[in-house]
Amino acid sequence: MLACMAAQEAIAQNLANASTTGYKQDVPQFESFQSMLLDRMSGAASDQVGTLGTGVTLQDFATDFAPGAMQATGNNLDVALTGDAYLTVSTPQGVRYTRDGSLTRDANGTLVQSGTMAPVLDSSGKSITIPATAKNIQISPQGTISADGATVAQLGLVGLDSTSGALKVGDNQYSATKPSTPSAGSTVQQGYLETSNVNIVKQMVAMITAQRIYETNSKMLQAEDQATSKAVNTVASVTA
Repeated sequence: MLACMAAQEAIAQNLANASTTGYKQDVPQFESFQSMLLDRMSGAASDQVGTLGTGVTLQDFATDFAPGAMQATGNNLDVALTGDAYLTVSTPQGVRYTRDGSLTRDANGTLVQSGTMAPVLDSSGKSITIPATAKNIQISPQGTISADGATVAQLGLVGLDSTSGALKVGDNQYSATKPSTPSAGSTVQQGYLETSNVNIVKQMVAMITAQRIYETNSKMLQAEDQATSKAVNTVASVTA
């Protein structure tokens, strides 16, 4: 039942972020409890033969790094990343990584995320400033930013996958112990945003399934409680 509750929480989190740019869904990972030996005290007699399974427990939440769909925005500062590439941003907590490519310029011309206003970093770990007078801003598939034909900066891109030690830290950002170079074929698509990879229909089905399993287990516990109560109160009085 606790595992079902954890699954419900993960599903609710995914559904709440179904429209969040670049969000990667959480997938609960379950494992079986080690079989519990009953009445196996050292040297003690036992009427129980074998072992009794004790259900499952939540092991962890894994991040599904599958890509979301591309959505055209017409904003020349928006970028959608393909492959395993992630943007590098600066936060008060340190360097973080994100697939949220909804970008804008602040009052100083610094390239920042639209939502968090976190500065986007270049390949040398410095913030990127685009001249306020620039009219034609181009971002190449390799992440090179040009303003009116002059190269301004190279986006600081890293590769994140299940082996990178990536950990969600809020604001649609990740920390990572082993970020890598983006794999071959990873690109930056100007004028697009990556949508969430959450499939709403599948998540709703999973939520209903978890709810049904929870209800079934609850009814089994109630039946067991009633049987135990009858054994204690009825059978005991008859034998007396």
